[in-house]
Amino acid sequence: MGKTPTIRSWRIFYDRLLKNDEYRSSIDPSRYGPYHTYREQFVRVDRLLKRYPRNITAIPIGTSVGGEPIWVFRVSNTEEAAEPRARFLVLSLLHAIEFVGAEANLALLQRFVANMNKNPALANREVHFLPILNPDGYLEVERELAKGRARFHRGNRRGVDLNRNFGAFFSRRYLWHRVLRKIYDPGPRPFSEPETAALRSHLLEHRFDFALSLHSFGARFLFPYGGKREKSRIDSWYRETARALIDQQPHYGYKAGQLGRAFPLFLVRGTEADYLHETFGTRTLVVEIGRNGPRVLNPRNLLAPFPLFNPKDLPHEIDNLMDPFFFFLSLNREKRG
Repeated sequence: MGKTPTIRSWRIFYDRLLKNDEYRSSIDPSRYGPYHTYREQFVRVDRLLKRYPRNITAIPIGTSVGGEPIWVFRVSNTEEAAEPRARFLVLSLLHAIEFVGAEANLALLQRFVANMNKNPALANREVHFLPILNPDGYLEVERELAKGRARFHRGNRRGVDLNRNFGAFFSRRYLWHRVLRKIYDPGPRPFSEPETAALRSHLLEHRFDFALSLHSFGARFLFPYGGKREKSRIDSWYRETARALIDQQPHYGYKAGQLGRAFPLFLVRGTEADYLHETFGTRTLVVEIGRNGPRVLNPRNLLAPFPLFNPKDLPHEIDNLMDPFFFFLSLNREKRG
């Protein structure tokens, strides 16, 4: 799809977003923190598109179960004909309730596009920001917050956990997928959901060297494999890179480890990280933002879980990740044999 059709698609979407009352919910910052509504997130993006029209391209890659477009924002200071030194994906909001991931994604987009021409370490690279893979889930949680309640929502509109619906180590028969089907429903088959199918098509079109997938909670940098306990062949690279990111954190350091070893009795089957790593060789880190986890047994959080997944001091948590993220985006691909 060329640049003119994507601009036209964006304007149609954005005009509908502004005019339709369906997108006029609000979130009480005194109760939940400074989180943006779905509409507000794209108002932020539109300002950036107008300010940096030569550097940002809005690309619709598909639609959700409910018909919402899924947007990727391609940012580059490289000429169209030139091959970037490295190509990155920043992905978030696979899980409906994890608003903090979308916030961190768009904060990074805003800071990256403002600084990429000033920082030599960021020269000649291309970054695709996909802030909301699960728009139906985002809107559902947003509407509940506007009504003063915050039930637990993880999956898409069909209840499928998008981060169990990828093709690497997918399983419907895995014990925890059967026991906790309402939480970890992987769907009937890999890429059965339009959201993950849209991402797969984008991945097949653009070979990414590196990826960040933003989730919550747990304050960790995690890496493949999640679907098995064996280490990947570049396990030492992952560990070294994670340590470098931790060293960049100004407020407190995250922990790091292999996704499949993070929980003794629990594997993570069908994830985006394993699919990216196994299928494309993309060096992928899962970032679990915020250390809210120790409060999981608080009855108040069990009844109203949004604060459990989304720290109220959002600026502090995002600031703790920006330097590590910029370090990650300064990496270069290794020479391919």
